[in-house]
Amino acid sequence: MTYVLAQYTIRSKQEYIFRSNRVTEIIGASDNITRSWDILFEQAEKLFEQSGAPGKKTLRLADQKEFHISEIAEAFRTNTLHMVELFRGGGNETILFDSYDSYIKVNKTFSYYLLKKYPGLIPMAVCSEYTGDYQHDYTCLMQEADREKNRMISGQSDFILPFSMMDRNTFQPYSCIEKYEDELVRLTAEAQVKRKRGQEISREAPEVQILDNMITAKGEESLLAVIHADGNNMGVKISKMLEGKTDYDTCISKMREFTETTADAFSIQGVKALEKCRDTLQEKYKGKYEEGAFLFRKIITDGDDMTFVCNARFAMEYVQAYLKSVQDYQEKNKSEWMYSSCAGICIFHSHYPFSRAYFMAEQACENAKKKVHGKQKEIIEEGWLDFHYIHNGIGGDLGGVRKRQMTDRCIARPWLITGGETGNILHYDRLTELNNLFNEYHVSRSDIKTIGNEFADSLSCGRQELIRVNGHHKGLEKKIEEKYSDQEQLLKILYDLSEVYDLWFKEG
Repeated sequence: MTYVLAQYTIRSKQEYIFRSNRVTEIIGASDNITRSWDILFEQAEKLFEQSGAPGKKTLRLADQKEFHISEIAEAFRTNTLHMVELFRGGGNETILFDSYDSYIKVNKTFSYYLLKKYPGLIPMAVCSEYTGDYQHDYTCLMQEADREKNRMISGQSDFILPFSMMDRNTFQPYSCIEKYEDELVRLTAEAQVKRKRGQEISREAPEVQILDNMITAKGEESLLAVIHADGNNMGVKISKMLEGKTDYDTCISKMREFTETTADAFSIQGVKALEKCRDTLQEKYKGKYEEGAFLFRKIITDGDDMTFVCNARFAMEYVQAYLKSVQDYQEKNKSEWMYSSCAGICIFHSHYPFSRAYFMAEQACENAKKKVHGKQKEIIEEGWLDFHYIHNGIGGDLGGVRKRQMTDRCIARPWLITGGETGNILHYDRLTELNNLFNEYHVSRSDIKTIGNEFADSLSCGRQELIRVNGHHKGLEKKIEEKYSDQEQLLKILYDLSEVYDLWFKEG
């Protein structure tokens, strides 16, 4: 009998999660994806129970101590086991089946259940034949995955009768009406499932059911920030970790250890760092803001991926705490692996479409990651940050928006937050240093903002305004020249400072 190595994933995860702008549905959608592999095993266990043979016939990670292919082969031979979970990581589930027949039966059961109970979730499964050489088998599996991604549809559409009412955002038919805050809301089948799960989660933390609860003061400041962070060079780490190893016992053991440590570094310890940051902010600004202003809401925590929402005023403190926690994980936990992460921040008004804000944060994160995916052959462990402030409703990708707004030549970002050299001209400390220098010479908020606005018009206008400001503050020009030899670079730093000055630097 030939064993089968299989991998499962959910296609178009981001599209499924952010197809709605309702945060309750977004949170529910994210949790549905997180629970999908537990659902897979639950359905498989029910399937094998119906065969009449005693025992669960499946083996999950939680029920295993160590992996030994000889023991698994014996269980397969005696028909006491049909599928064994190898490891979870990066949004994927990797399983070893006793036969192709078991693999097909589980797929049919799992897919049919998701189609009925979780409309919109699109599972993808691929497999390769077990040869005993893990590196060879996994390479074949990844090749199959690439082929299947090109064959499969990217999203899901429902057929709509001409007289059906349709959701104009998702182009799906409405299937029910629910009461929400004394209003009737029409929902699609997909949105209803997401909403139900999101409401169950929100009951555990009712204070953050509505994003408006996170703003510092209604009517005064309704700015929120969505932060997306992603681990650096994870695929390269895995390749180096398994280099020269081919047997299943060694490779699976290393992959399990790596995925478990990764989840701990980014999700568990990362969230703890955010919680500690929240407590610090509450103590630091006690009585100054409403309690809801210090909250953060997790949206996605999956392996090395992290997405959360917080008040825009405190976004930088949260990002610094998270990136530093990931960067320091190896030293604190004596881990075999060094980790780092980059992040993107999108600042937006609380009623701006959340899905658009998320995609801007995701693109900002990708822009930040270019700093660690350079031409160097070695792995760069640094945490970089890019941010985008949505001032108007201009659509499109981040690069396109910056070009149309003609700000792409003005910005210094991304900024180095953790790792690297502290003397780097793009280290975030330099931004703080410049702000402290202006405070020392009592440069007004108006002057800082004006320099940024003038530089946005042209380099010469920015230089002229900087000369004017220096002329009003004796000794400032000399101090600036000592620290910033490149005036154009200085103006770029000033532009970034001016854009977030009211949020991250101006007290009160």
